[in-house]
Amino acid sequence: MYQSDFELGHVALYVKNINLQTMYYQQVLGMDVISKGQHSVDLGVEKTVLVRLIETSQTDPVSASYGLYHLAIVLPSREDLGDIFKHFLVNKVPLVGASDHDYSEAIYLEDTEGNGIEIYRDRPMSDWDIREDGQIIGGTKEMEAEAIYTLGKHLNPYKLPLGSRMGHIHLSVRDSRASSQFYQDSLDLIVTSSLPVAAWLASGKYHHHLAVNEWAGPSLQTRQEGMPGLAYYTVIYQQERTLKERLEKIAALGFDIKQDGDSFILTDSNGIKTRLELGSQLAK
Repeated sequence: MYQSDFELGHVALYVKNINLQTMYYQQVLGMDVISKGQHSVDLGVEKTVLVRLIETSQTDPVSASYGLYHLAIVLPSREDLGDIFKHFLVNKVPLVGASDHDYSEAIYLEDTEGNGIEIYRDRPMSDWDIREDGQIIGGTKEMEAEAIYTLGKHLNPYKLPLGSRMGHIHLSVRDSRASSQFYQDSLDLIVTSSLPVAAWLASGKYHHHLAVNEWAGPSLQTRQEGMPGLAYYTVIYQQERTLKERLEKIAALGFDIKQDGDSFILTDSNGIKTRLELGSQLAK
């Protein structure tokens, strides 16, 4: 749709209370349980996994380490955003905020362990402020809450609509400029917008698939296996040739990447893991 080299797949989270977190993603976000393992649960819409919960015995808060700032699920329409907004308000779901970013309208919340979540809808690309140099100018202003609420239907039980997908991933990092350069080089992303302490990056012509910020400061822990919070996020390539070329470039750059079955795990200096896969792996 946006001429991207890849699309985003599921986000995996290490969680301390897998039963409570499963209930949250079902009841608050309207996801279905797609599969269950001994220590994991996959949730999403029909066969599309959006979130994988993995049980961990570690107890640190997610705010103690770098990793996920928020995962962002994009809905098919403004009416769909109205449905979930009405669901949140009717059921008194705590929200972190809501914003109009010019290219999108977004609602922010956190799960029971503090993992950030954005639910949004994109405006038509023809309405985006795209500059000649490829920069896509967004803003942050008050969302038209009343208009969106009015569009919504009261769905009981609420279900996340078909066509919902992972729209972008926003990461908390130690050094946003270094991380921005790392993802430009490793995933062949372009910067669509930037600040001295944050950057928004995309493949193709989307407003952003990935964002990085250093708003948490320089003193958080580097992510380690099993730390509560982000285990990894997934990048899906539809063409084997494109994935192969990308892996060759990553290897040539000397970045830390390891094969795990059919997947390839890229790890950055913050300990954040990106899982690169072919499209056939999307529903796994």
